[in-house]
Amino acid sequence: MRSLIVITLITATAPAPAGQQPAGPQFDVVSIRPYTSSEPGGRNALEPGRYVGIGVTLRRIVALAHLPLPPDLIDGGPGSLATDRFDVRATFTGNPPREDVQAMMRAMLADRFKLRTHRETRPTPVLALTVERAGVVGPSLRQASIDCANRPSSAVPDLPWCAFQYTAGLLRGRGVTLDQIAAEIDAERLVINQTGLAGRWDVDLRWTPDPGATTDATAPPGLITALREQLGLRLQPATVPLEHLIIDSAERPLPD
Repeated sequence: MRSLIVITLITATAPAPAGQQPAGPQFDVVSIRPYTSSEPGGRNALEPGRYVGIGVTLRRIVALAHLPLPPDLIDGGPGSLATDRFDVRATFTGNPPREDVQAMMRAMLADRFKLRTHRETRPTPVLALTVERAGVVGPSLRQASIDCANRPSSAVPDLPWCAFQYTAGLLRGRGVTLDQIAAEIDAERLVINQTGLAGRWDVDLRWTPDPGATTDATAPPGLITALREQLGLRLQPATVPLEHLIIDSAERPLPD
């Protein structure tokens, strides 16, 4: 089971045209080395004043640099994108917006990894999140009225605020959109929002990831049943045109 995580919601700006060095903000210092660290791998984080990737693959760096584009919509590139691991540390000054730091990451990818990409719309198999009955939602999906920019001091510290909190079988959010809820549902396909529900919502979804593996009669139901009973929503297979990020080429960077 995953440990408890709080995800802060972010947005990203569009990438630079394919094959061009992005203009705009740049990291002050970048260090890239093959992963030989004794530290556990898999860290891929934007922190105050720096980006840190420990034992990180190029595909994971690309995914973070292009959020909120879902990783399922990143295609192509050499197989080494998902296997070769690196230690990457990059620093910047000041307190720029998250979008600017992601632009710095894209500039680093173009410069050091010689990453070249383009965008392309493709028919994409998805699961469409829809309402079970028009105008009706479940008891665990409630319209929110919080101000995401001004969290009051009286707010409960461990509750998410315009963000998500999850473990395996639990998805909680306050002041989140249905687009964001759809993106957090872990199913066999990419989930997209087609509910037609606007605004921000509070959600508290509980399910059993593998219902067949438990004999606990009090355990929550599986995901499909939980969505219907708790949120009044359902998943339907569909094929829709979606914009993909296509990786044309990438190279292994020279170590520092």
